[in-house]
Amino acid sequence: MPSRLAVFSALALFLGCSGGGQTGAGTSTASTSSSAGQGGMGGAGGNAGGAGGSGGGAPACPVCAEPEAIGALADGALNEISGVVASLAHPGVFWAHNDSGDAPRLFAVDGAGNRLATITVAGAQAIDWEDIARGPCPAGTCLYLADIGDNQLQRASYTVYRVPEPATVADTTVTAEALPFTYPDGSHNAETLVVHPTTGALTVVTKVFVGESSIYEMPLPLSPGVPAVMSLAGAVKPPSGSVFFTGGDVHPSGKGVLLRTYSAVHYYPLASGGSVAAALAGTPCAVPAAGETQGEAVGWLADGAGYVTVSEGVGAKVNRVVCSGF
Repeated sequence: MPSRLAVFSALALFLGCSGGGQTGAGTSTASTSSSAGQGGMGGAGGNAGGAGGSGGGAPACPVCAEPEAIGALADGALNEISGVVASLAHPGVFWAHNDSGDAPRLFAVDGAGNRLATITVAGAQAIDWEDIARGPCPAGTCLYLADIGDNQLQRASYTVYRVPEPATVADTTVTAEALPFTYPDGSHNAETLVVHPTTGALTVVTKVFVGESSIYEMPLPLSPGVPAVMSLAGAVKPPSGSVFFTGGDVHPSGKGVLLRTYSAVHYYPLASGGSVAAALAGTPCAVPAAGETQGEAVGWLADGAGYVTVSEGVGAKVNRVVCSGF
């Protein structure tokens, strides 16, 4: 959103956002270099993660190729993409949505950035949608839409909307289940929602100007229509660069968690049977980040062999990073 971009630019010098971040042509701080070994998807040599994982049987840091622009969002309707997630039901398809100011709707796009379909989400409001996640639900696999933005810290409650993943890639309408919630300690602005692929646990990471972002978890089992109170589960701070967490996603096999900021992407290894909050308490691996004007969206590829990132703005590039060696 222009307002957040203005705030970010004005505070960049004060917060040191550009000093240690990854803002150039998509390089990352890394300790090892290797080929990603993914054939046509891979590209040239890549970068491995940095400082190790969270221990306790957690997977290793991945080895990743440099970011590659594989498409661009040329459709004018895709003008402020804030969340993206890969489809499990439709190979090569991603579900995406705009930031605040748009109607409650989803877009199906391909890797080249072409809009394939528009999905109207009935029974939902779009006050400030900030992220999208995929996870288990009674219907099988669902998409979770996070109406969690609150730049002015004025909202009394927030909502995650849950819809079954559409069976077809075509213009249609789906009906959402509302998962309303409040925080135990007042209002918070947040742009990151992740859903554990096995347990279905919902985790929100706040966006703060200074210090650590808070990690909140929604109590299980999820009860549509019943207001829940989030539980404070920890705190996390980027090791370098921008302090603003703007999106995240859990690996489809639960191997790790991606959190992105305006300038970097961080990978937190996730131990088998562990929670997202426990993973975020560990030391992240450095993985590549493309240079994006206002990067807010990040999502794993459906097979977990890498991830894509997208910035807000008309014509934003779809940047792909291929990884291996988890």
